[in-house]
Amino acid sequence: MREKAIRWTMVIGLVSGLLWVGGLVFALQDYFTGAAASVQTLAPTAQQAAAVPVLAPAPVAVKEGSFRVLALGDSLTKGTGDTERKGYVGHAVADMKAKSGKEIVLENLGVDGQTSTQLAASLGQADIQAQVKAADIIFISIGGNDLFRGGQAMGDLSPAKIKETEDAYLPQLDGILKQLRDDNATARIFLIGLYNPFSELKDSATTTKIVRDWNYRSSEIAAKYTLTVLVPTFDLFQLRVQDYLAKDLFHPNAAGYRLIGDRLASLITW
Repeated sequence: MREKAIRWTMVIGLVSGLLWVGGLVFALQDYFTGAAASVQTLAPTAQQAAAVPVLAPAPVAVKEGSFRVLALGDSLTKGTGDTERKGYVGHAVADMKAKSGKEIVLENLGVDGQTSTQLAASLGQADIQAQVKAADIIFISIGGNDLFRGGQAMGDLSPAKIKETEDAYLPQLDGILKQLRDDNATARIFLIGLYNPFSELKDSATTTKIVRDWNYRSSEIAAKYTLTVLVPTFDLFQLRVQDYLAKDLFHPNAAGYRLIGDRLASLITW
């Protein structure tokens, strides 16, 4: 009996060992197969990567019966210096609502300190392109930072320096208007002309000529494109500039922005 019990004990031990080894082999096979699958998931082949679609941003939803205004450019578009926090854009849109009775949908993308180079680069962004394509009217204020920084805030008024600054700016403006027109063939585009915040300081005759020439050459670029116009603001500030400037003596105050907004709204017909 004792020998028989020992024999059964050995058989059971052998079977248990075989089952354990089999289980170990199965577990290792499952582990390495899963790891390989994980690596494949984390590092897809070139064909798999190419098959993944690149999703473009959804077009801007346009409500039927509404009218879309897109405002681009620098701190004037943003309304910097206006204690009423409207800027020329806010005043123009308010006038448009009163005249048309339509729902005006405004997208204001003004950026403090923006230059023409920066604006041109931003127009390549898909979300901004979608806004451009959906717009009925586009406002732009750009160029002030190019001119006044290019002349170190009018500290360097040499003809050579101003010409260098202007020659760098005008191709950028041309590219901006071309891109806008390529993306939207029917929107009306209004480019805000520059005023001279330095007209009551020394060298006023020189700064006046610089700004007037800048506006003239900018208007010649705008004239190349359909439904595009430069909105003059120079005359609005020339006689009483200090009455229309904010505390920084550079940006318009609330009254100055109202002048620009009213001038702009007067050019928009329904």
